[in-house]
Amino acid sequence: MEPMNFAEVIAQTDVEMQRLGWTKDQGREHLKKTYGKRSRTLLTEFELLDFLQYLYLVSQPTPTLHEILIAKINVEMQRLDWTTEHIGEHLKKNYEKRSLTLLTEVELLDFLHYLVSQPTPPLEILIAKINVEMQRLGWTTEQIREHLKGRYGERSLTLLTELELLDFLQYLAPQSASPTLYEILIAKINVEMQRLDWTTEHIREHLKKTYEKRSRTLLTEVELLDFLQYLESQSDPLTGF
Repeated sequence: MEPMNFAEVIAQTDVEMQRLGWTKDQGREHLKKTYGKRSRTLLTEFELLDFLQYLYLVSQPTPTLHEILIAKINVEMQRLDWTTEHIGEHLKKNYEKRSLTLLTEVELLDFLHYLVSQPTPPLEILIAKINVEMQRLGWTTEQIREHLKGRYGERSLTLLTELELLDFLQYLAPQSASPTLYEILIAKINVEMQRLDWTTEHIREHLKKTYEKRSRTLLTEVELLDFLQYLESQSDPLTGF
């Protein structure tokens, strides 16, 4: 992949901070709390992209756990190419309900675990779904080739592995500005950690003690959900609420 243009990404963070009404001091304080650094120029490539993602998502409406689970279920149903009839029949048979919105959070989690356990359809179906998404986005043949070369080192869909095809499909689907479940969870966790005034060292110690991992990016979605629920249960150190 091509190296990241730091100047361009920093310019994007400027735009997002202006949109949010952040002052330079607010930006510095956030960087210090989250990354232990006072300037964007001191951030690593990953930290800078993480900061930009945070700025983009922080002003978005905060989804509920119910909404997050439904979003993840929709991704899995797309992966499995389930029809509306198939979904309705499964819900009626297993939960005696005809709609995802009628399921409880426990039932949604059970349904999500079931979907995750199902094998992916043949590669031809994945390629067909990718073609639909690319047509929806109006991508040209040259755009497609350049993206595949930059992201996977290949110039044709037929040369991608199953994992790469799934990754590409998940990349295309959110281009309508709908963030992925992983992005939503990370953004919500960042908001909660800022509310609680957690330091970088505090975060690392908690992750290591609870999940035996040193970074949020290494957590599974289930672990991210668990961490988010833990943070939400903690009282604000300033207000006590």
